[in-house]
Amino acid sequence: MLDNFSLKLRRTIGIDGLVSLVVGALVVFFPDTSIKFVAGLIGGALILAGIVKMIPVLRNQDYSGTDRTKDIIISVVYFVAGLFIFLDMNAASLSLLIVLGVLTGIVWLSEGVLHMTIINRLGENRVWPFISALISLIAGLSLIVSPFIGGLLVCSFFGIMLLIIGVIKIVQYFTFGK
Repeated sequence: MLDNFSLKLRRTIGIDGLVSLVVGALVVFFPDTSIKFVAGLIGGALILAGIVKMIPVLRNQDYSGTDRTKDIIISVVYFVAGLFIFLDMNAASLSLLIVLGVLTGIVWLSEGVLHMTIINRLGENRVWPFISALISLIAGLSLIVSPFIGGLLVCSFFGIMLLIIGVIKIVQYFTFGK
């Protein structure tokens, strides 16, 4: 018999597994819609941030002229950026994939450079660290050169990992405490 904490933990694992499975399936089987949804979330967050940042400026008279001007400009930029996302969701989703590809490429490239710089300090066996650094450098460069395809691959990988995690957690849910 499971105690109260174990039942809550089991339920949490099950819900997490189900959410991971559903989100992973959406990303893998409907990548275009999923990317547009994420772009829409970002656009909504930008619009909301613009409105929330503007409210204190309009209500509070204690702002100095430069602070008021700066906050109004930032609020308008957030709001307009969010509107642009909603005006052209295709361009926004394409931009999101490109940014994802470029940022992932920069991270891998940085990791490869870092590994190459410390490879002499690793002792006698330098072959595997060198191969790992070389793979990171090549992967990073390929993502930076072709960020759209890289973004698609990163999204697909993310969806597949969520599917796998979801299946594992659902199996854990049904086998928990047995």
